[in-house]
Amino acid sequence: MAKGTALLIYNPGAGGNADKSAESYARALASPDIQIRVHPLESGEDAARIARDAIRENVAWIAVAGGDGTVETVAAEMIDGSIPLGVIPAGTYNNFALSLGLPRDPIEACAAIRTGKVKRMDVGTANGKPFFECAGAGLDAALFPFGEEIKGGNLLRWFTLLRRAWTYPRQHFTLTFDRPVCEAMTGGHSHSRKHRKRSLRVSALMVTASNGPYYGMNFTIAPAARPDDGRLTVNVFKRYSKWELCRHFVSISYGKREYCPKAIAYRVKSLEIAGPHPLPAHLDGSPFEGWPLRIECHPQALPVFVP
Repeated sequence: MAKGTALLIYNPGAGGNADKSAESYARALASPDIQIRVHPLESGEDAARIARDAIRENVAWIAVAGGDGTVETVAAEMIDGSIPLGVIPAGTYNNFALSLGLPRDPIEACAAIRTGKVKRMDVGTANGKPFFECAGAGLDAALFPFGEEIKGGNLLRWFTLLRRAWTYPRQHFTLTFDRPVCEAMTGGHSHSRKHRKRSLRVSALMVTASNGPYYGMNFTIAPAARPDDGRLTVNVFKRYSKWELCRHFVSISYGKREYCPKAIAYRVKSLEIAGPHPLPAHLDGSPFEGWPLRIECHPQALPVFVP
């Protein structure tokens, strides 16, 4: 374990912190060699600025007790640095922590920080902006804003979400990989000579590029993906009807893992998602404006504590 001063950023608004105080986390993180400074976030306070200040002070580590939004805001400031990030899963879904194999219980997750085992995880970027879970274009990006409103308690938005999902048309995508399509495709499928090309055109409801297994409501979108394998998993949802896609996402929600032979997946270091016109896009569930999407995997870009 490193010595010196460390920072704990505590988000009191995170769902998992309703019955956990900042002091309870500080006790769980306590070490004779570390002085822990606790910073509870106030409403509207910028977690990124707090992280930048701590990095300038060269703290031993930064831990975040909050949901994926707070964790990923801080993580974005720590890319390509040497200060490790500790993740205390205290949000609703905690995809970042689950992808690292951390316990769901936030107090138990503190043990990973206390024992001090650090590894470096990959980070994705889309047009230069980082993401940690998944980037996507198409139907899921069109629906995410409604999902966030529902999560915030506006249940009437369910009707808007369902109407939008039902009327959303298939889109035309052009995917360009950093390697031939036949080498990128998973599952050992055979291909004709034309698939030695690096581009393909598809008509699909959505396309995603995942850095880890989970995104959204713990959707196991890419069960074989690992955030330290130097690759992105690209899923193309072209063989699904809307009803089948809905059933599929229900079946993989909350961390469940289902084999689905209709899924088409590719493993690449970089790709471009383009098309005849701009489409809704998201990074880790947040709307993203930028088209086409030039997506890259940056291996071992972020030091994190792991079990």
